[in-house]
Amino acid sequence: MTTVSATLNDIDGYDPLATNYAESENEALLDQANRRIVQNILKSYTGYFDLFCETIQNSLDALQAKAKVADETYSPKIWITIDAARSRVRVVDNGVGMTMPEYRFFLRPNVSFKNPKEYRGQKGVGATFLAYGFSLLRAHTRKSGEEVSAILRNGRQWAQDSAGSIPRPTFEAERFNIPEIGTEDGTSIEVILGGLPGERPRDLIWLGARNAEQWFNVLRIKSPLGGIYLNSTKFHPQIELTCIDVDGTTTKFSSDLAEYFYPHEMADLKTATVKDIESELSKIQGSPDQRFSKLAIEFKRLDCMWEIYSKEDLLSETGWFATALDEEKRSLIERHSVIVYASFLRSAKIWNSFNDDELKLRRGQRIIHGGLQMACDNMPQGELSIIPLTSTIGYQANSHVVVHFTDGAPDMGRKVFQPELTELAEAISVRCVTVFKRYLQHLKPDTGAVAVAPDKELHEWKKKQEEYRDQNLLSFSHDGKDISLISKPQQEQDVVALFHELIGIGAIRGYQFYSTSQSDRYDSLFQLNYHEENNLKFSRENNPLGVDSALGFPFLSEPRVLEFKFDFDALIRDFSNEIKYPRHVNLVVCWSAEKQWREKYFMNSLLVGDEGASRLCFGATHQAFPDSGGSQPDFEVIILEDLINFLVDPATEEARQKSRYKD
Repeated sequence: MTTVSATLNDIDGYDPLATNYAESENEALLDQANRRIVQNILKSYTGYFDLFCETIQNSLDALQAKAKVADETYSPKIWITIDAARSRVRVVDNGVGMTMPEYRFFLRPNVSFKNPKEYRGQKGVGATFLAYGFSLLRAHTRKSGEEVSAILRNGRQWAQDSAGSIPRPTFEAERFNIPEIGTEDGTSIEVILGGLPGERPRDLIWLGARNAEQWFNVLRIKSPLGGIYLNSTKFHPQIELTCIDVDGTTTKFSSDLAEYFYPHEMADLKTATVKDIESELSKIQGSPDQRFSKLAIEFKRLDCMWEIYSKEDLLSETGWFATALDEEKRSLIERHSVIVYASFLRSAKIWNSFNDDELKLRRGQRIIHGGLQMACDNMPQGELSIIPLTSTIGYQANSHVVVHFTDGAPDMGRKVFQPELTELAEAISVRCVTVFKRYLQHLKPDTGAVAVAPDKELHEWKKKQEEYRDQNLLSFSHDGKDISLISKPQQEQDVVALFHELIGIGAIRGYQFYSTSQSDRYDSLFQLNYHEENNLKFSRENNPLGVDSALGFPFLSEPRVLEFKFDFDALIRDFSNEIKYPRHVNLVVCWSAEKQWREKYFMNSLLVGDEGASRLCFGATHQAFPDSGGSQPDFEVIILEDLINFLVDPATEEARQKSRYKD
C-alpha cells in the first residue's frame, strides 16, 4: 500500500479551533467564545471513566463503520494501553481512520462525522473533551493510504487560563507510528494526564487495579467496552489490553468478550431466571407451599435471580409491567425499543466480595453495586442511581437494573437523560424489584435486605392507607349488617374480599364455591344453588337483583368459572392475548369497567328497568354481548362499584347506567 504522510504545511501549526476571521478585534472575541464553549464541555464531564468512555466509544464506532464495508477477512481489533507509570492512556483501532479534512475538524465542538442512528457517539464533544481536558493529545490516523499524525499540547492549561497568558494550542506534526495496525487503516489516540486541577482521573492508580485483566473487567462495567446488546446483534472485536503498573511491571490480557459484566456472571453464583422459575412452578399442582417443596433443587437456594424483559414483555397488557406504565411511558418504550436487564442478589455483601476477591481492587471501590444503570445505543451511560423504592428500601442494595434505550440521546458528557426517560427507567426498575420480591424464598438465607428505618416505612405506609381511606371511603350495610372493608378497592385482592363480604351479609345470595386459585388459568369454580324461591326471583320493586324466574326452583347449576379483576378491561386484554377464553367464563366480578371493553363487547345493564328479569347469577349487573353480534351473552358481569351505588341510590344509578352503557 502506498502511504502519504502529512507535510509540515498540511497539519503542523494548524489550530483545530481556527475560524475564517483574520481581523485582530474579531480574533480576540472569538478566542474567548471558543474558550467558553470548551469550558462548558469540560464541565459536563464529571466522571472518572470519561477518558476511557470517549476513546473506546470512538474506536468501536470506527470498527463498526469499517465492518459495514469490509469483506469477511476483516478482523476488528482494539489495542488499549494503560500506563500508570507515565499517566498515559492509548487506544488504537483498525477501523476506518480519518482523512486530512476530517482530522482538521475532529476536535471542534459539535462536529461529528457519524450517522446518529447507527453509532454510539454523535454529539461531537468527546474529542473536544480529550483534546482540551488533558495535558497532551497524540492522534495518529491512516485512511486509504493517507497518514496524518500530530500532537496537541497544553489543551487543559489553555482552557483553564483566565489571564489569557497561554496561547491556544496548535498541532505539532510528527512521524506516523501505529505499529499495531501494520498496513491497515486505523487510528491511535493517546492522552497524557497532567495531574491538573479538575482532571478526572488525575492518575491511573486510584482504583488499585494493577494488571491488565483487572482493567479489562473494570472497563466492561464502566465503559462502552461493556457493550449492551440485549436486543441487537452483538459486536465483539478482539481486545488486546496492556497494563504498565507504577513499578514498571507489564501485564497483557486478550479477549473478545466486549460486553457488559452482568451481575449474574460473577464467579461461583448459583443463578436462575424469573421466567424459568415461573415456568417450572406452573408445571406443579398444589398450594404455593406445596409447589415450592416439589420444585427442583436448581431453582432453590439461589445466589442471584435475573431476567431480561423485551419491549414486548414491557408492553404486554397482562405482564408484570402493565399497571406500572401509563400511555406516555408505553409510547416511550415503543419509540426507543426499550429492553431491560434486572438481577437480584441474595445479599448486598456479594458486591463487596466481587470487588475485593474477584476484581481485587482497592477496598471500598465498588465498581458495580445495586442501583439503576441507564444505557443507550449499546453502552452504559453515566453512573448508577438509586432505585426509588418506597417500601423495603433495603432491597435497593440487592437489585441491579439496566434500562436500555435506542437513540435515547443523553446530554453531552454528563450522560443525563431527558426527564421522561429517567422517570420511565425508574418506574421499570421499581417494578423489577417488585417481581423479585415475590420469589425471595428461592434465594439462600440472608438476602442482605436489611430494611432501612422499618418503623418509619411502616408509619409511612399506614399514613398512605389512611389518606386513601379518607379520600375513598366505602360504607355499606345490608339488613343491619356492615361490610368490614372501609376503603374502595385498590387491587384485585380487594375485589375478592368485597365480593365475599357482600355474600356474607346476604346482599348477594345463592353462591357456593369449589375453590379459588392464584396460579391456575382461571380464578374460581362455583355453582349456583337457588333453593329459596321467594327470595331469589327477580322483582323490579322488591328484588331488583333477583334471577330469571324461568330457571325453576330449586335450581342447582353445573360447576361454573368465575374470574376476578380489578378492572374489567384487564380481562379483555387476557382474551386478546389468548391467556383466557370467553367461552370458558361464566361470571366476571370486578370493581370497575373503564373503556377498553367497548372494543369487544356491548354491555347490557341489568340495573335498568326490567332487564334484570333475564339474570342468571344473583346480583349480576351486566350481560356482556360480543360486539360481533349474537343473541346470547358470553357471560354475566358484576361490577361492584355499580352494584353498591345501585343498592345505595337505585334511581340515580339507573340513570347513570342508561347514559354510560347505551349503544
